[in-house]
Amino acid sequence: MLVDGHHLLYRAHFGFPRRVTGSSGEDLTGLFGFVALLRKAHREHCPGQEVFVVFDAEDGAADRAENVPGYKAGRAGADHSPVVHLPAVKQALDAAGVRWLEQPGCEGDDVLATLAKLAVVTGREVLVFSGDRDLYGLLDGQRVRALNTQLPAGRQLVTAADVADRFGVHPVQWPDFRALTGDASDGIPGVAGVGPVTARQLLAGGRRLEDLPETASGRAGTGLARARAQWQEVLAWREALRLNAHVPVPDDLLTGRPTPGLVPAGQLLTEAGLW
Repeated sequence: MLVDGHHLLYRAHFGFPRRVTGSSGEDLTGLFGFVALLRKAHREHCPGQEVFVVFDAEDGAADRAENVPGYKAGRAGADHSPVVHLPAVKQALDAAGVRWLEQPGCEGDDVLATLAKLAVVTGREVLVFSGDRDLYGLLDGQRVRALNTQLPAGRQLVTAADVADRFGVHPVQWPDFRALTGDASDGIPGVAGVGPVTARQLLAGGRRLEDLPETASGRAGTGLARARAQWQEVLAWREALRLNAHVPVPDDLLTGRPTPGLVPAGQLLTEAGLW
């Protein structure tokens, strides 16, 4: 199980069902929730399997922002208070025997993509624990699936087939699809007037941006003309949305050894002196 660390921390801080405070009165919801949600996911979805957590580097988005002005710019004004607990989260993971990585200069999604590729090459199945749709580009049959525990029971495991059924595109087309429709969370505006239905029509048959038809009728034709009018921007957006599965990470990050089952969050934080 590969874990999107920042996504889980923010989800724990803002979405945990109750606020949790420490003995000093400090709000520790993000820290407590992170451990509790991670423990639950491990126990219910991949007990006895290896868990590895990946965090975004502080400068991870710099290269993409240089090529695409406005990339993730909207996040600057967001509430980033959960990151105050990031050092404690890492200490808790160390205490629990869960390995983690924050690769300098890299976004966590690229590290997740790299580790997923390395695991699949060795014949292992991968579960990517995140609610971030940017990671849909990783999905590959039953070998790589996503786990989003915010979805209703029975729909929490997301496969490549699920993406195709819902959006009409295959995971490999996901950056093309989002470049056309936009991705507000990443500051990608997309092509005005091109929504999911039009994008699905343009990408039908497994087409990529380079394979778009010369002509199209109706709404698809209008969308095609608008995409052509800002073609270089569309290509740059897709490049920003593509996952880099070739991050230079140490070869021994994934050990293949089962991660010990986590103890309850309160117990772990107490034993680690973080409570």
